[in-house]
Amino acid sequence: MKKCLENTRTEILRDIINWVNDPSPSAPCILWLHGQAGRGKSAIAHTVASWLKDMGGLGSCFCFARDRQVERREEKMLTSIARDLAGQYPAFRRALGHVLAEDHTLKTTPDLLQQWQKLILEPLR
Repeated sequence: MKKCLENTRTEILRDIINWVNDPSPSAPCILWLHGQAGRGKSAIAHTVASWLKDMGGLGSCFCFARDRQVERREEKMLTSIARDLAGQYPAFRRALGHVLAEDHTLKTTPDLLQQWQKLILEPLR
């Protein structure tokens, strides 16, 4: 697993950990880590995911890899996240089951917006 070297990227890691622990209702619900290739996004994401897993708070972690584009990983992103959340949270699993019972094509549709709304947001409500 890629991780940040000790005592590196401390500012961004501290910012992310502060965001994770922010109890404010106005805190953003999603953090989208982005930037140019080779800037350490994967190492940062894996470091945070490892910390969250150790703390018992990791819902899901999904990373893209340029060397695995053949696998069409972007098409599996939201279904993978939904599966991970369903595996950890029984209420989410039941709600996701109802959504999929109504429309099983959500698992394979290329419409990411529809998957986001139906596989993630709707079960979370």
